[in-house]
Amino acid sequence: MTTTDFETTGSSINLWLRDITGGEFISEKPTTGTAPSEVSELTERVETLVNQVGQFYTQTVERPIKWVTQIRDLGDESYTLVEPVLILVEEYLDGDTVIARFPEIGAFGEGATDTEAILNLKNSMLDLYDELTECDPDRLGQLPKMWLRVLEKLIIRN
Repeated sequence: MTTTDFETTGSSINLWLRDITGGEFISEKPTTGTAPSEVSELTERVETLVNQVGQFYTQTVERPIKWVTQIRDLGDESYTLVEPVLILVEEYLDGDTVIARFPEIGAFGEGATDTEAILNLKNSMLDLYDELTECDPDRLGQLPKMWLRVLEKLIIRN
């Protein structure tokens, strides 16, 4: 990857492409007699490229690293997980945030590490299970009823 340095001397511009890893000049292309409009156009194009690279970098850093894993236990001896559950884990690079999700029931857990996020997800799943099983099913809306059906197939209270 290269970066661009400009040095103006009178009516000429010296343009160097420099290797940013070592700082050594890899190409020297002096330009003499360049019209001010061409200089302005080049400067504008360089600024546009710098902005585009900055936006790309920001988007890349803000985009989480995602992976799928399974949980096989809920971490509480009072409950048994009947079958493994696929969950989505998202790790954000711009901070110490990891989110573990079980999208089918809208449950998630957040933490500084994937282990902490998964543990918080398990607790969230158990809290939702307990809350929904204590409710009168006729008073639940369509979405909570679906969550309850899913959780009742996955979790057994010991």
